[in-house]
Amino acid sequence: MKEKRKDCFFLRIGTLISNLVLATLAATAFRAMRNHWVFYDPNTFFLGGSTGIFIIALVTIAVSLCLLVLRLYKPELKGKELQDYKFLRILGVIAFVLSLLLAVGICVIILCSDAEFFLMFLDVLKGDLPLVIIFAVVAIFLLALPKLRPKAKAIVAVCMAAIMGLWALWMVFPLKPYSFASDPVVMDTGEEYAVVFATNDKGTGYVQYSFGGKDYTVYAEQQGRRISNRIIHSIRVPYEHLKNNAYSVGSTQVFGDYAYGSRLGKSIEAGPYTLKVNEGETQRYLCISDWHSQIKKAKGAIAQLGEYDGVIMLGDPNTGLNIEEQAVRYIVQFGGDITGGAMPVIYVRGNHETRGAFAADLPEYLGFESFYYTVARGAYSFVVLDSGEDKPDDHVEYGGLDEYARHRADMLEWLQTKPQTTDKLIVLSHDWLVSKPEPEVSRVAWDTLQQMGARFMVSGHKHVCEFLEDDTEDEAAPTYLKAYPGISTYIDGGYANQKFVASKLTVTAQGVRFEAADNTGEKVMDKTLPWQQ
Repeated sequence: MKEKRKDCFFLRIGTLISNLVLATLAATAFRAMRNHWVFYDPNTFFLGGSTGIFIIALVTIAVSLCLLVLRLYKPELKGKELQDYKFLRILGVIAFVLSLLLAVGICVIILCSDAEFFLMFLDVLKGDLPLVIIFAVVAIFLLALPKLRPKAKAIVAVCMAAIMGLWALWMVFPLKPYSFASDPVVMDTGEEYAVVFATNDKGTGYVQYSFGGKDYTVYAEQQGRRISNRIIHSIRVPYEHLKNNAYSVGSTQVFGDYAYGSRLGKSIEAGPYTLKVNEGETQRYLCISDWHSQIKKAKGAIAQLGEYDGVIMLGDPNTGLNIEEQAVRYIVQFGGDITGGAMPVIYVRGNHETRGAFAADLPEYLGFESFYYTVARGAYSFVVLDSGEDKPDDHVEYGGLDEYARHRADMLEWLQTKPQTTDKLIVLSHDWLVSKPEPEVSRVAWDTLQQMGARFMVSGHKHVCEFLEDDTEDEAAPTYLKAYPGISTYIDGGYANQKFVASKLTVTAQGVRFEAADNTGEKVMDKTLPWQQ
């Protein structure tokens, strides 16, 4: 009788199943990773970086799955055991080694990720989870079920049916309670207010208030149709209706929106909130930029600055906007937390809100028709500019999807239509250069701002807190600042070196006081400049 040889380790059922599990997790992980980082150097990350690793994971899955099928259903081929075939042993070794390397890669992602990256990574991973579950269920049915004894087979089949039934029920009627995900944040769009808030699932959004003896319920809608497929809700309300007035927000969960009818769920309401708008001689603005998901540190810095009655958000909430939930977490929730829905926000788009699949939707979701606009607040005026990306449109980082040169040209044309103002004018732009990739556009923009009577430029982007002077190290600064000595440029701090710096601008008839502190309590800036220099 032929003596049965010991199984080859690399062709054992347990080894092959482990390969499948690791490779499936790696394929999902590296796809999520690709949504955050782009690897430029093909010599370091061959086959296009993480996309190449994703392909390797798929190959590992295919090889391991084929070997597992052979191991379960064809333990012998042509009278010989599988391990007697050298090429099968080699394939088993390759699949095992690749799965180990992929497992190490997952560990590297987790251990080397900062908080921002890891949260974005989990956001994308969460979207792939149903596909992973489906793959696992199908694999069990195809591989394991036929090999089980009748009693065990019945138990597994019942469990599988129950799981799939509960999953189908969840897809039709989500079991999580419907709730608000944020307090409202009131955006000043330059034309009217946009009340923006978020819920934990899709639904309608509305604002209720009374004005002039009449009760109003205003919905988020487009051309007469209520918007029902978003978790961010934006409702535009006229200035005079909401200024120094109480309001409430509400939402109705929408399970399904069909050509004939719909399936609605629970309705929720929150409030009342009172929007207090300070148009007096002294106005205090919290100014934040480049928080890059560092919400806790940002709030720590804000706590050092005392009271304020308005907020300027200078952009770059995180690295990019791949999905709606990232805008919820880093813009809407954060804005609601620091305002409580009780003060207006002037929003300036940064270059990182221009990145990701959700970036094109952001203006509409926050209630803006354009991210360049003007705001009048008593005797003071703000010109808000949209500097877009900080590299040419054809830069590899943007993947051939940017049109910011044209966008900035349109903005410059709009800016040149603005007359000189008698108000005290402050310019807000994420990047103080306005159009960094096009120096001539930037120069014309600064010429126009000077003609309009601008006195201050307030910006972020550099992740430092400073006033730009003629001797600044910024390579573009000497030419610009010497040409425009009447415009003082202040750079808000933001996040750098594990610290976050926030600012407070106290605007008075005499001038503007610039204060800044970091989250450890250290005072970084305290300087007052007059309106007339």
